[in-house]
Amino acid sequence: KTESVKALGVQLGRFVLVFCCDETFDFQAMGRIFVGLCQVGAWGCFDEANRLEERILSAVSQQIQSIQQGLKAASVDPNAEVELVGKTLKINPHTGIFITMNPGYAGRSNLPDNLKKLFRSMAMTRPDRELIAQVMLFSQGFRTAETLASKIVPFFSLCDEQLSKQPHYDFGLRALKAVLTSAGHLKRGRLQLENSAATESLSDVSDRQAEQEILIQSVTETIVPKLVADDVPLLSSLLADVFPGIEYSPSDLDELKAHICAVAAESHLVVGDVWFQKVLQLYQIQNIQHGLMMVGPSATGKTQAWRVLLAALQRLEGREGVSYVIDPKAISKDSLYGTLDPTTREWNDGLFTNILRRIIDNVRGEDAKRHWIIFDGDVDPEWVENLNSVLDDNKLLTLPNGERLNLPANVRIMFEVESLKHATLATVSRCGMVWFSEDAVTPDMFYENYLKTTHDVALDAIADDMIMDAPTRAKDNSGEVPDNLITQRSIIEVLSAYFQPEGLVTGALQFAAGVDHIMEFTVARALSTLFSLINKTIRNVLDYNTRHNDFPLPLDKIRAYCQKRLLIAIVWAFTGDSKLDTRARMGDFLRDHSGLDMPPLSGLEASLIDYDVQVASGDWEPWKNSVPVVDIDTHQVTSSEVVIPTLDTVRHEEVLYSWLSEHKPLMLCGPPGSGKTMTLFSALRKLPDMDVVGLNFSSATTPELVLKTFDQHCEYKKTPNGVVLAPVQIGKWIVVFCDEINLPAADKYGTQKVISFLRQLVEGGGFWRPSDKTWIRLERIQFVGACNPPTDPGRVVLTQRFLRHAPLVMVDYPGEASLKQIYGTFNRAALKVVPNLRGHADPLTASMVEFYLASQKRFTSDIQAHYIYSPRELTRWVR
Repeated sequence: KTESVKALGVQLGRFVLVFCCDETFDFQAMGRIFVGLCQVGAWGCFDEANRLEERILSAVSQQIQSIQQGLKAASVDPNAEVELVGKTLKINPHTGIFITMNPGYAGRSNLPDNLKKLFRSMAMTRPDRELIAQVMLFSQGFRTAETLASKIVPFFSLCDEQLSKQPHYDFGLRALKAVLTSAGHLKRGRLQLENSAATESLSDVSDRQAEQEILIQSVTETIVPKLVADDVPLLSSLLADVFPGIEYSPSDLDELKAHICAVAAESHLVVGDVWFQKVLQLYQIQNIQHGLMMVGPSATGKTQAWRVLLAALQRLEGREGVSYVIDPKAISKDSLYGTLDPTTREWNDGLFTNILRRIIDNVRGEDAKRHWIIFDGDVDPEWVENLNSVLDDNKLLTLPNGERLNLPANVRIMFEVESLKHATLATVSRCGMVWFSEDAVTPDMFYENYLKTTHDVALDAIADDMIMDAPTRAKDNSGEVPDNLITQRSIIEVLSAYFQPEGLVTGALQFAAGVDHIMEFTVARALSTLFSLINKTIRNVLDYNTRHNDFPLPLDKIRAYCQKRLLIAIVWAFTGDSKLDTRARMGDFLRDHSGLDMPPLSGLEASLIDYDVQVASGDWEPWKNSVPVVDIDTHQVTSSEVVIPTLDTVRHEEVLYSWLSEHKPLMLCGPPGSGKTMTLFSALRKLPDMDVVGLNFSSATTPELVLKTFDQHCEYKKTPNGVVLAPVQIGKWIVVFCDEINLPAADKYGTQKVISFLRQLVEGGGFWRPSDKTWIRLERIQFVGACNPPTDPGRVVLTQRFLRHAPLVMVDYPGEASLKQIYGTFNRAALKVVPNLRGHADPLTASMVEFYLASQKRFTSDIQAHYIYSPRELTRWVR
């Protein structure tokens, strides 16, 4: 549509200006553009005009009407004047106004009737693909263009019909064009090779063959990346039908491959075949298109793919690569693109506009670098359609104040998303796609990465950096390996046996995938949880060695301790988010499959998680031995401050403690009244260098609330590495406790803004400050969340992109033993007043607990909605 208007203008020798409309244009902005058009007599093509608001469209039709009356008058009297936005001006008779739009899309309004009657409408249904393909192929230098076009066009319609329907698929004209452009690149590349080899031209037969080969290569390199795994064989059979007997010959990228492997090895990444292919596809697509999308579930290696590629390209070509990561849903649309001040008509740049302008202004040699702007967050039409004219061939960002920013050739715009279910075709067709499937990163790759890193990098080095990609520091400056790293390596050697492809951990993973979890189970989260628990195990050994310097642990003790700790870690990591009985089943599974000596099975302690391991002896020790029996005074029964330790709380504290000291964000999930907040606070009391800041989330919580909280407890410091936000007291960590974290409401495209923002803080380690568009790094700040199960009313399921960073613990109601422990203490205290009733405390407790459990079973919430029993009932009864 837009191209037709531009072509007509070229034929008539008129200047055509394209404006990409969006809801920030008001009628004054439109009026200013009209005034300009009328004075120079240019044609204005308003792309996506139906994204303007209806009331503005109505006001605009008034202006257009006066322009039309002016043009009519000018044909009689050349000096006729019209008035537009308070200016009187003569109209140039060559002025023309065109509108192009897609009807009935998400985020579009309908054109009002008073605007429709001023324009003649034309329906554009389908382009003549074959002719377009022919002309494009001829212009790219192909000799057999007719035959090629007659094959490639039906091939695209076959793809459309036969491949599965995915929201990120598009086999329209733009996709066809991309294939043909890339074919032209390949053709010219081959010609240069042949010219340098100075071979005499062969006959036409080989020409036809060679040109089909080029086209097949181009199709394979542009379409295969976006296909879901099941569709790839289908596509190759389609290709074989349309181009019989022609083989696909991949392009030669050996240098780049070597660099990619080198970069990956330095950050201890494991290069799997599928993922390696994706990095190469990413490279090939960014060569052809300047807008591209990486689509796929969380933890499939999307972020690492572009990071590694950028670094590898920097080594290959010697051009510095710069990346800007923006989470578009963590900031408002205005702070992303900018705002027009309604009174002064002054324009303030947003984050994206500001970055683009800095690159264009080229103050610090930006031209010589490679710039990738990555939008890492959910795509929805509201913000992404502003980029429409940037992503297609116009490469223009049009601002409401009439400015036009051109996208330089060294800039790529990338999107990193989980799914495109809300994106419209207008966006999908404009971008190159790379689909990352679940199998891009396998559990074995996770194991290998973790074992390699822990083998080479001392834990303290990892902890100092607090980010995943710690620099490799295998040796001190003196050149010898430090003691604790030697210990670390010996532990890794003990454990690596269990991480073999068909080993214990893989078996446990498959078992865990089959049981019930409180939230969706993902391998990535389970494994990162497991690894941080193992790190804590290693730390325990190292701490013991530092305390007992003369007698460090002998190897056999280390082995016994670590193997047993691994079992406990597996139970917590893979079924920590399940009910108690599920954890017990996991314990039984490990008992059958691990072949290690297990704790004795006695009555109550029937489950593996009822035990801990002692560092010094490497023996199992029941938790109940470390549960203290407390005595409280009568008046304390009514106070809410009292925490009575039980089996459950002691156990949870130990686990929480290991994650908190690893500084991982963590989530507690469980029914109301199960003691989530209490458990967390008592775990934090053990860590003196941590302060808790409580935040109660509600359905209306926004990222601004989190920032305001930071302002109260932290300060901004300028450092050589940029601005840092850190707690005021030196050496203190701040734990931001987000209660009811899954309450914030999702917008109409299913995103929770505040969760997107938290994810950016956790994953990116900072945020963009809207006021001066600088990146602020967080230091010594970590997050903890608590929530009710997502099945409760009013709860929103959290996105996996956030959850994968947070270990999840299900805190259920205390079991029978724990209830007796708690209320026994209360009853003993209550009966202190009457000495001769003291002996009745225990039987009284037993009957109270039994009565409570029985009625909990008998009266369920299925009978009446308000029959919800929690230990709070017992507490009230005792008081």
